[in-house]
Amino acid sequence: MKKSLKEQFLKDGYIIMDILSNQEISHLRKIMDDLLSPKSKFSDTTLISSSFQHLGDSITEFGKEARQYYFHLLTKPNTESIHHAFHHPTILNVVEELIGPDLIVNNASILAANVGTSYSLGWHRDVIQIPENEIEDWLFSPERFHNSVQINLPLVDESALWIVPGSHNRPNLAEENAAFSGSKHYAPVGADMPGSMPVTLKAGQAVIYNNSLIHRGHTEAMKLPRRTLHMGYHSAVFPPTWHFYLLDGNLLTAEYLKTLSPTMKSMMEAYLACRAKYPDMAATWTKKYNFPELLS
Repeated sequence: MKKSLKEQFLKDGYIIMDILSNQEISHLRKIMDDLLSPKSKFSDTTLISSSFQHLGDSITEFGKEARQYYFHLLTKPNTESIHHAFHHPTILNVVEELIGPDLIVNNASILAANVGTSYSLGWHRDVIQIPENEIEDWLFSPERFHNSVQINLPLVDESALWIVPGSHNRPNLAEENAAFSGSKHYAPVGADMPGSMPVTLKAGQAVIYNNSLIHRGHTEAMKLPRRTLHMGYHSAVFPPTWHFYLLDGNLLTAEYLKTLSPTMKSMMEAYLACRAKYPDMAATWTKKYNFPELLS
């Protein structure tokens, strides 16, 4: 019997879906290229490690270096023309099937690089917000409900995401700990990870994956530019995880919200309401928060 999307997602930690039509791909690619002004040519071709991009890059800097750029969009004025990609109905319907209704968007970004760029990110789970000495094995147990997904949706064929299938619901194996070299945040760039595989995507396909999956970004010199929409969601029915706090809510001012489309404005207001309900990020990796029955 064929597994449901949710069963496959729970087992493997990821699914691949066809999302965009050819017309939508062309439309969004044109918008993205206009935002990035990709005519900039880098003069320094030295490989630059992309391990620490969590604060995001400035769009005006795109193309000046031979590296991948990571642009957070929901708090950047003048990027509104592409925001509709982050409430695409097919995406929202699939994510709701996986984790629940009343979705809160907590990341809407672009991953971009020009032809000739080599890109290498250290293997990691998305626990960078958690102090290393507070990252415990139970965080990756199947009993814990992980209320977060992230998505890569490329507008150009790519295989930049590498994963270890099934690693989201168990602690590191001994050989994985060895690859991480004692760190619980990042393995050294270039470390070999047993059981890993690239995720090959056609333009318009999305990989939807659990943030706790062991994964990295890696490509040899790109023969095609990278133009990828990157997004994250959680369900408002359940308390959020630490990934929710990636978005800087302080930048969502009343004046800025007025510039957004009615749909995105409503989504950002829902984000701010959730932020007010759950103001303490550090609570999100405690056992009591993750297993409410411990409170009874």
